[in-house]
Amino acid sequence: MNLLRKITSSNFFNLELFSFILFIIVHIVLFNFNSAEWGDSYRILRASEFIRDGSYPSDEKRPPLFSAVLALRPFSLDAVIWGRMVLFIFSTLSFLLFYKLVKTYVKKEKYRFFALILFIFNPVYLYWSIRIMADVPFSFFVLLFFYIVAKWDDLNFFKISLLGFVCGLSILTRFEGYLLLGSGIILLLFQKEDLFKDKIKIKNILSVFFRNFKKVIPLLLTTLLVISPWLLYRNPLKSKYFDEAEKRVYDLKMVWTYLTSLIYVLGFTSAMSFIIIKFRIVKDFLLKNIGIFSFILFEFVLILLWPAAIPRLFVPLIPFFILILVMSVESYISDIGLNLTPPRIIFIISILLTFFYLISQYYLKLQFLVLGYKMLAVIFLVQIISLIFLFTRKNTAYLIVIVLSTVLWSFYAINMHRHIFKTITEASKYASDNLTGKIAYNDISAIPDWYLNVSNSKSENSGIHMLFEDNVNLKFNKLKDEEVDYLILSNEHNPNVSVNLEKRKYLQLIKEFSYNVNGTVFFAKIIRFNQDYIE
Repeated sequence: MNLLRKITSSNFFNLELFSFILFIIVHIVLFNFNSAEWGDSYRILRASEFIRDGSYPSDEKRPPLFSAVLALRPFSLDAVIWGRMVLFIFSTLSFLLFYKLVKTYVKKEKYRFFALILFIFNPVYLYWSIRIMADVPFSFFVLLFFYIVAKWDDLNFFKISLLGFVCGLSILTRFEGYLLLGSGIILLLFQKEDLFKDKIKIKNILSVFFRNFKKVIPLLLTTLLVISPWLLYRNPLKSKYFDEAEKRVYDLKMVWTYLTSLIYVLGFTSAMSFIIIKFRIVKDFLLKNIGIFSFILFEFVLILLWPAAIPRLFVPLIPFFILILVMSVESYISDIGLNLTPPRIIFIISILLTFFYLISQYYLKLQFLVLGYKMLAVIFLVQIISLIFLFTRKNTAYLIVIVLSTVLWSFYAINMHRHIFKTITEASKYASDNLTGKIAYNDISAIPDWYLNVSNSKSENSGIHMLFEDNVNLKFNKLKDEEVDYLILSNEHNPNVSVNLEKRKYLQLIKEFSYNVNGTVFFAKIIRFNQDYIE
C-alpha cells in the first residue's frame, strides 16, 4: 500500500490529468462496442433528419435540441456514428464540468481523484454516455447551471440571465428542464437566506420571497425567450409524457424497485452507509446549496412518477450523488484517523445493505443491478472483501475494491446490453440494401422505420408497421390489400412471438437473423409474400 500511495501521489504524476486520459481511453474503447442503439435513439435520429429538411415530426414527444445538434451531421457521415461522436463530446464536457465542481467542494487531491474515478465507471452514467440518448446532454446543462452558481457566488443580472439561457437549453433537451428551472427559482429566492436557523415560519418565507423575487425575473424572461419558439410550436401541457404516467402501476414492488435502484446506483453496496453515518455533512451541503437540493427532490418525485425509466432518470443526479458520497467518505476517514468514529457502526449498516441488495436482486432481478447468478456472486464477493477492509480500517484498500466493484458492475451492464436490437437492426439494414417494394414489420422499436423510410436512399423501398401477433394481419387477403411485398417478423419486443409459416404457403422465408442475448434467442425473419399464390 505504501508503493501505491507513492505512485498515486501528486509528486509522481498528476492524478486529475490521469483520470481525464483514462476517461478518454474508456470512451474510445466503448465507442462502437454496441451492436445497435435503443429504439428511442432512432426516433431521435429520425427527428434530426426532419430538422435537416426544415420540419419536425408531429408524433415526436421529445424536445428538439438534441436532434437539432444531430442534424448538423456532415452528409458523408453515418448518422449513428455521428450520434456517438456527439455523445462523446457531451460526455467529455460533462466530465470536465464535474471535475470543476469537485474541485470547488473537495479540497484534497486524492479524494478528487476518487470522485473522478467513480464518475468514469459509474454503471448508469457510463452506460448512457455511449448511447444516443438525451440524458447525458441534459446532465451537461444541469452541471453547467450549478457550476455557474458555484463559480459566481454574487449573481447579477447578466449571470442570472445566463442561468436562464442554460435552463432554456435544458428544457429544449429534456422535459426535466422545467425541474431545473424550478430549482433555479428556489435558488434565487432562498440561497443566501438562513431559513433553517430557527423554526421555519410562513411569515418569514413570504418576506424572503417578496424581497428576492426581482432576482427571478431575468431567469424567467431569458428562459422564456429561449424556449418560446418551441412553446409556440407545441403546448407542453399536451405532452404524451402525461399519458404515460396514467398507465403506470404503483404498488409495493414499484416502490421497492425505486428504493433499490436509488440505494445501489453508485455501483457498490456500502455507499449509502457513509451518507447515513455522515448525514450532518450531507445536510450541511444540501442546505448551503438549496438549488442542488431542490433539483434532487424534484427529480426524486419525477422518477417515482416514471418508474419504468429507472435507472436512466438518475443520470443527471449521479454527479451530485458522487460528490455527496466523496465528502462523506473523506469526513469518515478523517474521523477514523482521530478515533472519532468507530468502524463497527458503518460496518453493520454496510452488511445490512449488502444482504438487502442480494435479496432484492433475487426477487426483483433488475438489469442494471447485475443479473445472472455467477456475476451476482462475484459482485457479492467483492462487496464482502471491501467490507473486511472497511472494518479493519484499511481505507486505501477499501477504496480500491469499491472502484473495482464499479468497474465490474459497469462493464457487465454494458456487455449484457451490447447486442440489444442486433437482429432487427441487421434485418432492417439487409432489407433496405437488398429488397425492393413495400415491407411490413411488427417491431415497435423505430429501427425498421429508420432504415426503411428515413435513412434508406431507395425511393422504391418503403416500410409500414403491422402487428402480426394476433395473426389477423398475416392473412393472405389482408397482406394483398396492403400491397405488401415482404415482411420482417421479429421477437425483439415480444419474445413469445411465433408464426407457423408451414400453414401459410404464400409466405416464404428468405433470410433469418438470430442472436442469443442473456439466454433468450431473438430473431428477425425476412419473408417474401407471394401475391400471386393460389390455394
